[in-house]
Parts: sequence; C-alpha cells; structure tokens
Amino acid sequence: MSDNLVKSKFGYFGKVPVRGDFIQDQLPADFIESWNEWLQATLAVSREQLADNWLDCYLTSPIWHFALSPGVCGESAIVGTLMPSVDRVGRHYYFTLASPVEHPISAFWEQKQWSQESEELVLKLLDDETDFASWVSELNQNMWFGGLPTVGTDTRIVDTEQSNHRVLINEGHIESSHMLHLAYRERYDRYCLWWTSGSERVPACTLITSGLPFVGQFSAMLDGCWEEWGW
Repeated sequence: MSDNLVKSKFGYFGKVPVRGDFIQDQLPADFIESWNEWLQATLAVSREQLADNWLDCYLTSPIWHFALSPGVCGESAIVGTLMPSVDRVGRHYYFTLASPVEHPISAFWEQKQWSQESEELVLKLLDDETDFASWVSELNQNMWFGGLPTVGTDTRIVDTEQSNHRVLINEGHIESSHMLHLAYRERYDRYCLWWTSGSERVPACTLITSGLPFVGQFSAMLDGCWEEWGW
C-alpha cells in the first residue's frame, strides 16, 4: 500500500437482491437518517418525472461515487459509492457503500482509485453466485482495495477579515487538495462531489453541488438530461 493511502472502515446501507429488506452496518446513524430521507425522495420524484421510462432509466443508471462535506448528511464528511439495486421481492432501492473521512473531501476525488475498487466490490452483489456473508467478510477484511488517500491535517486555513484573501499555514508541503477545497468552498459552503464512469444514457462526468442535489434534479443522474431537469 502506498504511503499516501490508508485503510478505512467501510459500512453499507440499502437493499441487495439476496435480502428481503433493508440491510445496514458500520455507518453513522445521522448519515443513514439524512441519506435515506434524500434517497426516498429522489425515488418518488424521479418515478413521477420519468413515468413509464423510470424503471429502465433506474436499472441502467450509472454507479455514482460521492464525497460529501461535513454537515451535509450527518456530522462527518462521507465518501462512498451508490448503486441502483433491488431487494429479493422486487422493491427498488439503492445500495450504498461508504466511510466517514477527514476533510477536505477534494482529496478523495483527486485520488479516486478507491472508487474504482469499491465499484467492483458492490457489483458483486448483483451476481446470483455471490454469498452475502462471504461478501461482508471480504468487505471487513479490507483486502479489496488499496486504501483511501490520506489528508494532511497540518495545514491551517486562515480566513482574513479585511479582504477575500486566504492564508494557508504549513511549514511543509501544502497538498493540492487544500487549494481545490478552498476554490470549491468559495462558491459552495458545503460542497459535494459526484463522479461516474457513465452508462448508456449518462456520459462519464463529475458534478459539484451545493449540498445534496435537489430531488427534482436527480432524474438527470439517471438519464443524463441535465438541462431538462434544471441543472
């Protein structure tokens, strides 16, 4: 494992084909509460907006990776992977693999190898041959990924009162993620990053949002029609 990567404890929440209801483990309760409320709303509104096209759009929608600033969904910053899924009796809901992290979250987009590895892991859950208990064991052993990027905590950002200038105090190297974080924070107080390798309808892309996307905009993350849904 590289010196700038660290193993982190991932948890999960949502639905999978081998289980009949919600499953969850090792994620903060305040994250799950806010995240579930938002996802339930996006499902309801996107069903209404996409009408007869909803099921096909949902099932073929891309896997999205995300990095959420502290305070967006609970107290901690969170990074993770969101996959469209379904439970054993055919009820559609997402499966989320996620981990609390240190801020700034821009580092987890800059060094995104972990998200490719998490995507490979969650896709195993759609395979009929996957035993869920074995999957959980693989998750907990932390052998499925190289690690999350470390974020230096020795850089102090000083907001000056007399101007819009910023002072970054660090006796050593200042990581580029801190500079990117400053740029995003200038426009969005609690910014979120989303990225995907794409699908049939949605091209590979990165999104920057102020908090979670509005539920009325989420359909674009299923069908790629950004202007139609108000982006």
